[in-house]
Amino acid sequence: MWLRHPLVPLLVSLWVLSFCWCFVALRGQNYHPTVNTQYGKLRGVRVPLPSEILGPVDQYLGVPYAASPVGEKRFMPPEPPSSWSGIKNATHFAPVCPQNIHNAVPEIMMPIWFTFNLDIVTTYIQDQHEDCLYLNIYVPTEDGVHAKKQGEDLSDNDGDEDEDIRDTGAKPVMVYIHGGSYMEGTGNMIDGSVLASYGNVIVITLNYRVGVLGFLSTGDQAAKGNYGLLDQIQALRWISENIGFFGGDSNRITVFGSGIGASCVSLLTLSHHSEGIQTNQFPKTPSSSTLRPTALRRWPGPSTTPRTSCTCISA
Repeated sequence: MWLRHPLVPLLVSLWVLSFCWCFVALRGQNYHPTVNTQYGKLRGVRVPLPSEILGPVDQYLGVPYAASPVGEKRFMPPEPPSSWSGIKNATHFAPVCPQNIHNAVPEIMMPIWFTFNLDIVTTYIQDQHEDCLYLNIYVPTEDGVHAKKQGEDLSDNDGDEDEDIRDTGAKPVMVYIHGGSYMEGTGNMIDGSVLASYGNVIVITLNYRVGVLGFLSTGDQAAKGNYGLLDQIQALRWISENIGFFGGDSNRITVFGSGIGASCVSLLTLSHHSEGIQTNQFPKTPSSSTLRPTALRRWPGPSTTPRTSCTCISA
């Protein structure tokens, strides 16, 4: 007799609508874009953002940019990764480089945000392995909310303002170098989805060797040191060669970082090992919105002198 209750049709309708909504949401979460690179195919995942003004972002997580630095390759400069057959799954973070934030680094050497959120940070570094040279790529799927409309008159630009680079062509690339006193940290902690979608730019974070494995030097040929910096250069080289497959512009790569990552930005530009990375320089006033040292630098091409550079602390 309960089937004759007047509320039954309404309840059935609500159940059907909720089922359809779950089905649509499930389909959106299960979409896996695939791209080619010079080393093989990658399968990512499209992730919707909880905002009406932000479009979904294609994430490619745990992408190898160098060979595993283990065995004879330990305490050696990074080498390009090996090619693979088939489609490599890039939907989960790769392990972080070995580190111990509880005992190896005095608390005074850690950023304030790091120590205040130590429990949260710990969850990101539980999965550790020497095979850790991976990067994460966040690719917007829709134009940013402030992108200029096609056909909009730009004649009022007197040259003092930068041209809006959030267009529908090849997208600018922003590469984030994490900090951590050269002893800890991982690019996995930084989700580039919001920045990528809002600014219509491709955001990349990366892991590099830290601590003894990244910066030990014996002062001779046995172990020259600075392997962490060489990892970053190898990552930039990989990005320059492959970002076009993701819709990025290899001539518009910006490297930025916070804390020790800001220092790395300057060191990378000064290093002669950076020569040969085919990206061009274009001036931009560096800026920061944090209270800790931050650097923003347009990546110079080979045989060029950067006209602007900054490692600064914002007011």
